[in-house]
Amino acid sequence: VLAQRVVHSDETPVQMLAPGEKKTHRAYVWAYCTTPFSTLKAVVYDFSPSRAGEHARNFLGTWNGKLVCDDFAGYK
Repeated sequence: VLAQRVVHSDETPVQMLAPGEKKTHRAYVWAYCTTPFSTLKAVVYDFSPSRAGEHARNFLGTWNGKLVCDDFAGYK
């Protein structure tokens, strides 16, 4: 996916049961995918315990291209 010049991304909340606790808390699954116009059809799912922008930055690393996403501040 990161070999593409354009990547679409979004995060979705999921409930996560913390080890040793009897309650859940909000975690996130981030999706990164190629565009419908790419010859490569792929999606990468990345689980994270929070919505912090550091998770997107860690996944994207030194990638350089166009990121298509909503206006969530974590992408900035």
